[in-house]
Amino acid sequence: MVAMTMKSSNKEDFKYKLDKLKDNIDPRYLIESLGFSGIRETSKEIRTACRIHGGDNKTSFRFNKETKTWVCFSHRCHEIFGNDIIGLIKATMNVDFMDAVRYLEGLVGTIDSTDYLEHKRRKEKESFIRSRKLKGPKPSIVTDECLKQFKPFRSDYFVKQGFAKETLDFFEIAGGYTDAHGFIRDIIPIRDDKGGLAGYSLRDIREDVSDEDYKYIHTLGFDKDKVIYNLNNAKEFLNEKPLIIVEGQKSVWRLYEYGIKNVAAVMGSHITSGQANLLCTYAFKGVVIMFDNDAPGMGGCIKACEELRSRMDIIPIFITEVDENGKGLDPSDLTKEVVYSYLNRFIQ
Repeated sequence: MVAMTMKSSNKEDFKYKLDKLKDNIDPRYLIESLGFSGIRETSKEIRTACRIHGGDNKTSFRFNKETKTWVCFSHRCHEIFGNDIIGLIKATMNVDFMDAVRYLEGLVGTIDSTDYLEHKRRKEKESFIRSRKLKGPKPSIVTDECLKQFKPFRSDYFVKQGFAKETLDFFEIAGGYTDAHGFIRDIIPIRDDKGGLAGYSLRDIREDVSDEDYKYIHTLGFDKDKVIYNLNNAKEFLNEKPLIIVEGQKSVWRLYEYGIKNVAAVMGSHITSGQANLLCTYAFKGVVIMFDNDAPGMGGCIKACEELRSRMDIIPIFITEVDENGKGLDPSDLTKEVVYSYLNRFIQ
């Protein structure tokens, strides 16, 4: 078992480790281990008589399961010993602070170092988000300095979708944005063709979010007509190869992981007039359009070919792959082998 002493850790680490113990303890198991009986439990709290002062009021002791704090309504025992878990253990076991910590550790078990680091990162993220609600800069302020502050708080949402951390680092994915409804979103910075920040695309990181729930939103004032995502990076490769255009940022990331650098996204299935002007400025060798395999993607590709063929070379690529349910795939869903079968001669 990992001994928790102030000598083996600084005060900050000790606090996070203690928080980890408190978070991991099952409330009812704790209360029963301390000798409380006649427990009445709801989804939010545990009620019983206060064993500390030997009371017989069956509901005077209340333990809040969410906050892990307790109250004695009859004799105010919590005001004497402290209303957290350590105070409760000290009061019932008649021990000092460190013995109370050791007792709690004995109930929870050994703290895994990897698990602890993840817990510490989550606590830091929650603290950071709370502080941003109270004072600036707000995440909607689109500056490099603001973005830098949010980079450490990226969630594992996109990692779970199969993207490498190195890829997410390259594209500067951040986290900790709280929207108007209190939902946490990861931040996808969008830079203009010169590399300046034009806005953020913000992804709701809940797994069950539908398109109708605005799983992606943009920061106020963002103008898609003036930006093509990743053009600032892709333009370096366009003297020799055409620009490969996809719909979304994730398709850019996937192709980047496959070694394809001359790729950018118009952030939808429609190329705006402003984006068309950007293509004319940078795509010296033409444009390859590889939109999603669905009706909007196919329609957008055909429309783009009709509108742009008089201004530049346009090569349409129509994805035919579908999933097990017959739903058309996006470029981000394709394997490297399939992508290369479509794009081999256009790759930088």
